[in-house]
Amino acid sequence: MKKKDKKKLELISTDEYKRLTPEMKAKICNGAGAAGQWISSFIPNTMWGLDCEEVFNIHDFDYYSGTSWADKDLADSRMFRNLLRVINHRGGLLAFLRRRRALKYYEAVHVAGDEAFWKGKNG
Repeated sequence: MKKKDKKKLELISTDEYKRLTPEMKAKICNGAGAAGQWISSFIPNTMWGLDCEEVFNIHDFDYYSGTSWADKDLADSRMFRNLLRVINHRGGLLAFLRRRRALKYYEAVHVAGDEAFWKGKNG
């Protein structure tokens, strides 16, 4: 049996995100859910035990820095692709359930994320 590759998973993000200091990241990113909304406290950063917080932080930054509907669409699709990368990298019996949850997260931000994307912008 072939031993699973333990190579570090690289998530898709912008160079600007990669250059964030820990302080800037803490100011901009808050994991799953829109910052300041009460429902966010009920949205986990995990999918069936799999930590996806970094994926959601990248999505937060994409929303923070985006300025157009095309940017929002890119942010949402990047989040979905990153979730699938994390899930596929981990594999296992729960992968099917995690992929279904990832699709639900994508649908939620794609349909209901407009307010969070445009918050603080003149869009």
